[in-house]
Amino acid sequence: MKTPLVISSRVIDTINSLQPLDRTIISNALSMEFILGQNPESTLTPMQSIIYAVIRYYVTQDSQRHIDNIAAS
Repeated sequence: MKTPLVISSRVIDTINSLQPLDRTIISNALSMEFILGQNPESTLTPMQSIIYAVIRYYVTQDSQRHIDNIAAS
């Protein structure tokens, strides 16, 4: 991985608010994409795909904000 990955409290709180089964599946999907470089879409139901898209957006947005803050320092 070439850029930092930020898992903010917003991401953690959102994941923790999910049902236990969804929490595990979404966490695994994040690991698949951001750590293993694999596409997790085939492992998700349509509803989980929507939830994942939101959380993925949070991760990418928070990571970019972190990069921008470092660049501005």
